[in-house]
Amino acid sequence: MKQLKNIACLALISLFTFSSCDSDDDATNNVCENTYVSSIITNVFSSSNGYDDLPEYMDLETHEYRIRINAIGEICSIGYQNPSTWTGDYIMEVINETSNTSYSGLHTFSQAQLDYQNITPIPVNTGDIIKVVRTINNYSALNETIGRVLRKADYSNVPYPIGQGSVEFLSSNFYGSGGPVQDFAQPYIPLGFKVY
Repeated sequence: MKQLKNIACLALISLFTFSSCDSDDDATNNVCENTYVSSIITNVFSSSNGYDDLPEYMDLETHEYRIRINAIGEICSIGYQNPSTWTGDYIMEVINETSNTSYSGLHTFSQAQLDYQNITPIPVNTGDIIKVVRTINNYSALNETIGRVLRKADYSNVPYPIGQGSVEFLSSNFYGSGGPVQDFAQPYIPLGFKVY
């Protein structure tokens, strides 16, 4: 009888444990995966695909790009690296053009490395188009407006759309104190994504 009680107790504990756990095996389900977009940018716009990685380039106030994310989840962080010429902040925006939800905030990033910062989550459904915008705030010299971009080594425009996996890059634009200059290069402004 005691053995039967132990088995029943273990069965109840097991049932409680398994029913309170996540129902799928997706390890990314409960974390903001910072490298979600950066690894794709690095692969798609690599030197082997004919691109140069220019860490301090394009002296215009606003650097932006548009992507389509073919997954359900939320954008939960934004990454950037201040150039050596700027220690101030940027207005960073993430706009879901499909659902009209957006985030905008002031951010100062590390000059030493790519720096991810959490944002108010932006919900994303499969196929949503997202605009990512970096605008320098209160600069005093034009050389402070530069940022990291990936540009075709032959100086041609980026042949958007370009996709890999669940991300498709659609366009880019640079403007403010000049421009607009469309599809000239891919701004290096990664996003963190939490898959549902």
